Amino acid sequence: MKEKQKSKLRFNFGHLLQGDRGGRREVELAYPKVRVSDDVTLAPLEGKFQASRTGRGIYLKGKLQSVIETECTRCLTPIALPISFELDDLFYYPPSAAPEGEYAINEDGFLDLAPLVRELSLLAIPMQVFCREECKGICVQCGQNLNEAQCDCVIDDIDPRMAALRTLLEEE
Repeated sequence: MKEKQKSKLRFNFGHLLQGDRGGRREVELAYPKVRVSDDVTLAPLEGKFQASRTGRGIYLKGKLQSVIETECTRCLTPIALPISFELDDLFYYPPSAAPEGEYAINEDGFLDLAPLVRELSLLAIPMQVFCREECKGICVQCGQNLNEAQCDCVIDDIDPRMAALRTLLEEE
């Protein structure tokens, strides 16, 4: 049975949890490439954040930058999209104190940042991403990328429900 590989975004904050409230640690990230989940790989992932001990757990505050692979909304060409996002989250400790749907630190003091980074990086992608402003997209009939070549399709943009009206116009 294949063992699940541990995340590169796991950090040991056990020393902060055992210390007094107000304890801090600054963390700087400089990964050339990191696989956050099965569907998200960031290359590179850079930035820094501060971890602070609170009465409820560890509070993270900082800013990260990366590049994520996505595709053009019009032509489906792969794009390397620069993104940046803010960390501003509380990881609850002990885990039993975390409200449903919130992040928590494991009993061993390790905090896995991967689920949060995945969520924030996907939210940083705009609704419509274009490879370039003048992208022509793809042909809706044959799928030809119109940025690379034209196709020979004849686009019939008449609503099929109105086809009977077309025959009346053609008769005149």
